[in-house]
Amino acid sequence: MAIENKKRTQADAEGSTSKKPRTNVDSSAPSASTSAPRPVPSFTSALREEETDFPRGGGSTLTPLELKQTRAEGRKEAEEEAQAEAASKGGNQKKRQVSERQVKRMKKNVGDKIKEERDKDSIRVEILNYKRLVPGTHVLARVHTVLPLHLILSLPNNLLAHVPITEISTTLTNLLNAEEAAMSISDKSNAEDDEEKEEDDESSMAPDLAQLFVPGQYVPVKVVTLYPTASQSFISQYPVTETLRLAARVEVTLVPEKVNSEVAKKDLEKGYLLVGEVKSEEDKGWTIGVGISDEDGTISVEGFVSKEEVEQYVPSKTLIPGQLLPSTIKSLTAGGRVVQLSLDPLELSRNIVGEVSTVESIVPGHCVSALITAVVPSGLNVKVCGFFDGTIDIAHLPLGEADVESKYKIGKKIRARIIYDNLATTPRQFALSALPHVLAFSSPTKEGEDVPLEHAINLGKVYQSVKVTRVLPDWGVMCRTSDGLDGFVHISHLADERVAVLSNSTGQYKTGTLHRARVIGHSPLDGVLLFSFEQKVLDQLFMQVNELKIGQVLKGTIRRLTDKSLFVDVLGSVDGIVFPTHYADIRLKHPEKRFRPGASVKARVLSLEPARNRVVLTLKKALVESQLEVPGTFADLKVGQVTPASVIKIVEKGCVVELFGGLKAFMPLSESSQTFVKNLNDIFFVGKPINVRILEITPETERIVVSAKQAAATAPATAAEKLQVGDAVNGVVSQIHEEQVVVKLEPSQLTALLSLSNLSNQRHMGIDELRSTLKVGEKIDDLVVVSKNPASGLVIVNLKRTPTGVTTKKTKTKDEKKDEAASGISRNVKAIDAIQPGQFITGTVIENTAQGTMIQLPGSIRGRVHPCDATDDLSVISAGKAPLKVDQEVKCYVLNVNKQKRAIDLSTRPSRVDSDNANAVVDKEIETVAGLKQGQAIRGLVKNVSSHGVFVSLGRNVTARIMIKELFDEFVKDWESRFEVNQLVSGKILSIDTKRNSVEMTLRKNPSKAAKKVAKLGLADFVEGQKVVAEVRKVEAYGMFLRIEGSDVSGLCHKSEISDHKKQDVSQALKGFREGDQVKAKIISIDTEKKKVNFGIKASYFGEEFAGDEDDDEEEKEDDDEEADEDEEDGQDGEDEEVDEDDEDVEMDGSDEDDEEEDEDDDDEDVQEESDDDVEVEVASAPVTKKAAKAKTAPASALDVAGGFDWSGQAPASASESSDSEAESDEEGPSTSAAKSAKGKGKSRAITDLTSTAPEARPESTAEFERALLASPNSSFLWIQYMSFHLQLHEVEKARKIGRQALEKISYREEEEKLNVWMALVNLELGFGTTDSAEKIFKEAAQYNDARTVYMRYVEALQAAGKEDGVIEEVFKKIVKKFSAYPESWTRFADFYLKKGDVDAARALLPRSMKSLDKSKHVETIEKMALLEFKHGDAERAKTLFEGLVDRFPKRLDLWGVYIDQLAKISDVQGVRGLVDRALDQKLTSKKAKFLFKKWLMIEQRIGDAQGQEKAKTRAKDWVLANTKTEEAEESDEE
Repeated sequence: MAIENKKRTQADAEGSTSKKPRTNVDSSAPSASTSAPRPVPSFTSALREEETDFPRGGGSTLTPLELKQTRAEGRKEAEEEAQAEAASKGGNQKKRQVSERQVKRMKKNVGDKIKEERDKDSIRVEILNYKRLVPGTHVLARVHTVLPLHLILSLPNNLLAHVPITEISTTLTNLLNAEEAAMSISDKSNAEDDEEKEEDDESSMAPDLAQLFVPGQYVPVKVVTLYPTASQSFISQYPVTETLRLAARVEVTLVPEKVNSEVAKKDLEKGYLLVGEVKSEEDKGWTIGVGISDEDGTISVEGFVSKEEVEQYVPSKTLIPGQLLPSTIKSLTAGGRVVQLSLDPLELSRNIVGEVSTVESIVPGHCVSALITAVVPSGLNVKVCGFFDGTIDIAHLPLGEADVESKYKIGKKIRARIIYDNLATTPRQFALSALPHVLAFSSPTKEGEDVPLEHAINLGKVYQSVKVTRVLPDWGVMCRTSDGLDGFVHISHLADERVAVLSNSTGQYKTGTLHRARVIGHSPLDGVLLFSFEQKVLDQLFMQVNELKIGQVLKGTIRRLTDKSLFVDVLGSVDGIVFPTHYADIRLKHPEKRFRPGASVKARVLSLEPARNRVVLTLKKALVESQLEVPGTFADLKVGQVTPASVIKIVEKGCVVELFGGLKAFMPLSESSQTFVKNLNDIFFVGKPINVRILEITPETERIVVSAKQAAATAPATAAEKLQVGDAVNGVVSQIHEEQVVVKLEPSQLTALLSLSNLSNQRHMGIDELRSTLKVGEKIDDLVVVSKNPASGLVIVNLKRTPTGVTTKKTKTKDEKKDEAASGISRNVKAIDAIQPGQFITGTVIENTAQGTMIQLPGSIRGRVHPCDATDDLSVISAGKAPLKVDQEVKCYVLNVNKQKRAIDLSTRPSRVDSDNANAVVDKEIETVAGLKQGQAIRGLVKNVSSHGVFVSLGRNVTARIMIKELFDEFVKDWESRFEVNQLVSGKILSIDTKRNSVEMTLRKNPSKAAKKVAKLGLADFVEGQKVVAEVRKVEAYGMFLRIEGSDVSGLCHKSEISDHKKQDVSQALKGFREGDQVKAKIISIDTEKKKVNFGIKASYFGEEFAGDEDDDEEEKEDDDEEADEDEEDGQDGEDEEVDEDDEDVEMDGSDEDDEEEDEDDDDEDVQEESDDDVEVEVASAPVTKKAAKAKTAPASALDVAGGFDWSGQAPASASESSDSEAESDEEGPSTSAAKSAKGKGKSRAITDLTSTAPEARPESTAEFERALLASPNSSFLWIQYMSFHLQLHEVEKARKIGRQALEKISYREEEEKLNVWMALVNLELGFGTTDSAEKIFKEAAQYNDARTVYMRYVEALQAAGKEDGVIEEVFKKIVKKFSAYPESWTRFADFYLKKGDVDAARALLPRSMKSLDKSKHVETIEKMALLEFKHGDAERAKTLFEGLVDRFPKRLDLWGVYIDQLAKISDVQGVRGLVDRALDQKLTSKKAKFLFKKWLMIEQRIGDAQGQEKAKTRAKDWVLANTKTEEAEESDEE
């Protein structure tokens, strides 16, 4: 008798607390039936107290025994009814026959009814698929693949999903945003800010995903989005594979705030599993964000993990911010607001969630004890936490081949882990997994092994027989391999044809059938292999790129041909691609005629690209059919190996070839052919197949050098491969040299070397006698190979030693014969193996050389005694004479034995040989650089004298260099004659570089004498106005810091103290100074309280030293008096520049106004306070560096760097400077030229100071230039002078070579210096070369330097060289096309047109420029265009442009000032007066008004009249009175 159960809602389940106890049937009650009452069970069910009125899910509350008794009662009643019916119809025999069939039928019907009743009450077990996934579903996932910006996750039931890097954790997202912001800021900041920010950025750098995750890691996720096909933002970032295509359909999130958002705070108790994110590191541990917050969104619970936990359970002993951390709650503190977490992996896998208050607190990953409520063919129905329904599909039960109904019984409990929730039901149901690896949070493995299944079984493996163990209708079949591994075959992979319906009755795939299968994937979370039964998959040659081998020959079918490649189907799941250079051995003009879709081709694997899941093939017949060994990787290469290759690039000095495996190698020109080849294009073309021999391999840089010459069948190296050391050969003498004989071996015709000494010993005659008797063509037998070079094919042979010789007086013993080498090499040669370092040995002196003394040792072995190892007192050695005499027998100490080079280093120092009787050691033995100290006094022997200095041997392996300036205290011109080899010198160690094994030494007696003399000087020793020699310590935008030589006194030289001309742009000059440069400076002021010094380096401060005209200086002083007020304005250019260390205390000529007024208009733009002379548009001049400025004022043979070059010796100013000087000749006068001349001489003197050995005057010979360049190799000024020196001698080619040499010698950091040399080469070609050569140098310069600067300087050079306007115009057109974002490009072009007279073309550039330039640069461009109109065009049009500017920007006083100056230049005094009146109508500060009145008065004095001057003064007084009253009124109001 079944008890009827009904489903209840979640509200009923939570609200009902009453229990209805089950009562026994009263025996005294009247029975409604005549049948006997049902017997009472012999035991009491454990579920009686938990019985409810309406059990959830339609399940039964009966125990298995009660259910069995109920079924037995039903069968008994059915049998009784059948017997009664049979008795009423007839006799006993008929009754017996009918009752047997009826009983069977009735039994079957009863069983079916019970089964139907059971299935009716059970929950359907469903398989998870993409259709059932909905946003918000929580799933347990396993990390499948870690990509740079995404994770690919494995979901239950063979599904895949992806996670963007921004959905990992909130902390990681914040780090990424901070890193992106820092990068954008660093792009805009200068180099100094970058250095400071790099240190800050290191701490805020976001970690890579590979640092946070590993494949196989389990994580709970929440579904965010499902795509109909694929997420394009994800799949477009990586090469498309089947895995990526499937994962692109589902996007999930790992952020704890989203995954754990529904967890109830009251359900957090000890053992509860949580996955949080590492937020920050504290003193005693790390703060963990668990993502549990209140309803208002505030964080209510935070996690904390101690450092002891991390050190115990985390292999790296630390945590990374943004990392996801699975943990269990150890305890709750702070009233439940902080949970202490444990990282014990055993607790993570074993803790079981018992009770929860709400279904949302159960999260995928939780382990529960589930009660089985129903067993169905597709799995189990279970109860979770006593209340909630769940299912376990058959794929997540560890059944093997067992039946689910026989292994699992209703009422039993099993451990299972939640893998996802089903939001489609109310309340939500759960899917669980009972697989062992899911319960243990581990990877599935083969039985008896620890290797994860996805690593143990490779894709593409073929199983000849797998057994179908279970059929899952309409989904697939479960199968098992012969080695006990479970697999799954989806319905789509059962056969090549589509299987419409799959059920248990499908005969071909029913349980127990055997099939041939191939592994096509892994489902790590389900713990199964993914198989395919399809015949087309089984026939594939490979499943992934890694299964192929480089050099493997394949047959394929052409799929399609594009312009850039040919795609070939090679019966695999990857793409085969052929690039055009590998279509054939020759070039194909029409490949479409040869390659048609569907045609078969024979290809060979050239390289593999696993990341793009494709294989690169070659169709070249020479490569496909080559039998030579091909390398797979760089490690497979061997020197001497011959391998096929193809030419991919031809350069001037050789060609680049491609080897198999994607390796690139370089083939020098000398190794390209056995005959002389001038142009490689004559014998090679891109794509030509060739065989090459590996000559050189550099593993550090993966550099490969090959040779086609030595790969030929007739090449020496090829023939030498057949020879082995010790082989007996014959040969013919082909050449006779001083010490060797060149022998042609027979029959290989290889070239071999035979030592004359070896031949003379065998023939028992002297070398001279042998050389005179030996003839070319003479045949020599009994030769033996003793050495060979596999790369070059060089062979060295010796004559075999005869068994008995003429000088042999006794027969050799047996032991001596055994010791004789099989090749004929004497045992004495082998005696070197018996000599060991530290051994004492006696020998005879046979020769003294500059490199040392040669000692003849026993056994025909020679050793060498280095001069520094010959004696303890180096003064014994003098002018190459060694202390050992020829034929003297000496005792030696073995220092080193080099068996490869067969060299022995010996020592005859008494301290080594006879330490007991040795005298005091005067010169200690120096073995390594580490034995030296800086400042140490030491003696050594001159090893070599070169043009760069002297090299001194301090020991056998230690050589010191003495630079020219460190040789003498005074200048010595012919210093080389004072030194000779093995001369004894004494000096001190200057510097030691242990990494480079180099030592710097000095022979100067008092190298620091001057420094000691000035070292005591302090601030009190200097006075204002004193002229000193200073060294540049630091260069800033506002000036440079100088330090007085020989003291610690340093101060600032402000940029206003650099040049006498206020209009000059000193910023470029500042860039030309480098730290360490020497300058002459004048002390302007000394502040003894603050201990600060201000310097000046103006040329006027050193007028008498620069041979300047005194009258010019006086004129400059008068000009200074006139412009004293303007200095106040110029000093304010640096208002906004902050000076570090507060070192700039530069006093400006004061303004009478208070500082408060200066702060009123801080937001306004700085006013350009300039006189009428100061407004100048340098549209035709390029920035000139310090070195370029030197070139402009150099002596007669100097070359102009910025503009055109006068190679005759006189360097005129550039075109722009000449035009400006003409326009402003009245204002500048002779003082300007005097200042320029003074600058030029000052720069020349600075260059002279750079080398202590250079003469005082300019270099006048090659030797002097080389000496000066040795001291200053980075000076473009010197290099260009050197080029000019050769041009004056009509040696143009040498000048070119000097320019190229300069580019190699100048440091790569000196970009401006290199640029100057490049432009010198360009000017050289313009003056002495051809148009093509100049164009070639120009393009090369643009490639190696800033292209815009080169273009601007090039167009200047063309103008200076007087080239045609058409050529210059074409260059300008390229400039405005390439560099349209720079105003200078347009203004320089317009200046060219205006000077040319093409006014319309110049004016057409302005609207074009407005379209290309940024809006912030429009005002600057329009202003410069207007100035050009004033200078070369129409003044009225210029006024129109300026009127538009002042109307749009009335507060820009700099625009008013420039406009007024231009009107003054054209003597339009009325226009000036009108403009000033309009400007004064604006609301101005006192400073700005003072500027306007001063400018007005100066213009009236110059081009106006007395009435105008009086009007200006009157207007100024009125303005001051009016504004003073206004200020007083405002002050009274405030009071």
